[in-house]
Amino acid sequence: MPVPTSNPLAGEVERLARLIREQAADEAAQVVATAQEQAERMRTAGQAEAEAIRNAAEREGEARGRRRAAELLAVARAQRQMTLLQVREALIEAALTQACAQLAGSATLPEAAHTLAELTREGLSLLPPGPVLVRMRESDAALLGPPVRDALGAGRWTLRFEPAAVPGGGVILESGDGRLCFDNSLDARSRRRRDRLRRLAASILLLLDADAASGQS
Repeated sequence: MPVPTSNPLAGEVERLARLIREQAADEAAQVVATAQEQAERMRTAGQAEAEAIRNAAEREGEARGRRRAAELLAVARAQRQMTLLQVREALIEAALTQACAQLAGSATLPEAAHTLAELTREGLSLLPPGPVLVRMRESDAALLGPPVRDALGAGRWTLRFEPAAVPGGGVILESGDGRLCFDNSLDARSRRRRDRLRRLAASILLLLDADAASGQS
């Protein structure tokens, strides 16, 4: 019986098939590795992006919190300053009211005649020599006798006294031709001096505030 002979081509085919299988397996493994690497990169990038977003949100929240705290602090400071200004204004008004009351009551003091004479003399210094009408309350005019009135005229002014409802007391002087008038009533003097008294009272309160602040430090 004939002995079968080996087929060299079959061996080559088998080797070729094995090489193809091995190459396919290597390529498949490489594809899998590449996919895993890409997936890891994407996962890492996603974590970094998520962390960045979380950090940005936290920073924005902190910034909003700081802004809100600053706003609340500014409002509190403004309210405190407004309260201080209101209290200070009330103190100034009380001081001015008391000063005006004391000034108005000076006409009843023993030196009232001297005060009226000084008010008249101050007004005359602003008027030209000649006839002058002096208006004052009737009770005040009674305090100035003829010698005092003559002394006030000083040979330069001819004074004619006329009773009038002078606000708060004091005098109102008018030139003979009626063109010039000087209101030296106590009410008018209070109005003229009110700004100065207000500045004085405000400066005193500022000094008191500074002393209180230094005492607390």
